[in-house]
Amino acid sequence: MKENMYYGASHLIFQKAEELRNRMTPAEEVLCKLIHINEWKLKFRRQHPIWNYVADFYCHKLKLVIELDGGIHEQEEIKKYDEARENHLKELGLTVLRFKNEQVLKNSDEVLKEIAQTIAALSSTPLGDGGGDAGRDGGEDGGPFSPLGDGGRDGGKTLYVIKIGGNIIDDNAKLDAFLKSFAAVEGKKILVHGGGKLATRMAEQMGIEQQLIDGRRITDAETLKIVTMVYAGYINKNIVVTLQSNHCNAMGLCGADGDAILAHKRNHPVLDYGFVGDVDAINADLLQVLLEKNITLVFAPITHNQQGQLLNTNADTIAQEIAKGMSPYYEVELIYSFEKSGVLLDANDDNTVIPEITPAYYKELKAGKKIFDGMIPKLDNAFAALDNGVQKVIIGKAEQLPQLVEGTAGTSIIHER
Repeated sequence: MKENMYYGASHLIFQKAEELRNRMTPAEEVLCKLIHINEWKLKFRRQHPIWNYVADFYCHKLKLVIELDGGIHEQEEIKKYDEARENHLKELGLTVLRFKNEQVLKNSDEVLKEIAQTIAALSSTPLGDGGGDAGRDGGEDGGPFSPLGDGGRDGGKTLYVIKIGGNIIDDNAKLDAFLKSFAAVEGKKILVHGGGKLATRMAEQMGIEQQLIDGRRITDAETLKIVTMVYAGYINKNIVVTLQSNHCNAMGLCGADGDAILAHKRNHPVLDYGFVGDVDAINADLLQVLLEKNITLVFAPITHNQQGQLLNTNADTIAQEIAKGMSPYYEVELIYSFEKSGVLLDANDDNTVIPEITPAYYKELKAGKKIFDGMIPKLDNAFAALDNGVQKVIIGKAEQLPQLVEGTAGTSIIHER
């Protein structure tokens, strides 16, 4: 793991952050409601990995950490740890605010007032390098790693993470048309692709039996060889060369290249998926450097575990994890493009597109069995992305990519209004 990912956070810290996000203290819940949608138009992330720590709340634009302390923090040993932790965060160029849980629960107005005063002070101060790893953002108005404002589709601030899959990969004419549209998308972009049916056909030709459970491939050792050759080799490089022919400077990668995507072998309580990987961390620093060189990245769905083992990983999940991992540095929009016009009420009728889906509506659709099973993992990924800093998620037809980028087609996955 690169030492400067997420200000040096290791995959173990990522795991800890994920665990903490799944449970919220009463004080966190109150503060989250106070600052989730705010007058400053700032984005705060809850349980954010920084170095060897997990910050309760973090605003990347202002490099502001907000910590909430329970009764255990009154112990002398914990106080010493908190002081050392705070000093270290300040050395990284971050500002730290600390509140006791009781303050938030009993006097939230005063807490919000102090936060507002700190934000006002930080907003009026030029954001320089700030020292340490945190300084790689380069300031609000310039530098290659500029923090994000709220200014919409600025080519230097917006990053499009676009996943192409479904039957489009298997149709050369449709894939070529899609890649031409993709090359024309302005600004920074990352393409994540699946493998279509080519890997299955090759396996059949070689007499290697294929197993799918709920649309997920069981990857034995021989199948891993095939999907690596097909996904990270033939398909990936043909996409790259087609983008080059459309004047889009692209680089093909899999998770092992540059330690781009770290994963672990899936541990399922009942099924053995074989060499299937679940993502632990994204090397955002590497991706950011390449993007700032105006290189379009094309990812094949192969990851690794840093112990010499390649892993077959779901492309939808890779797109979601890349979008989440890059959200501290860009205003990320995640687009899932495939052969359908969006999420459909009738899987056989492309005219039944659902324009918007909120979490509550999603539960209703699932309860009523109005969403076909293959769409559920994609929607789960979409909501997970929104919960982790991604600005927009859109699902729609590959042939309508320009309209999906504009937000005028497909299904938009949104939080409750």
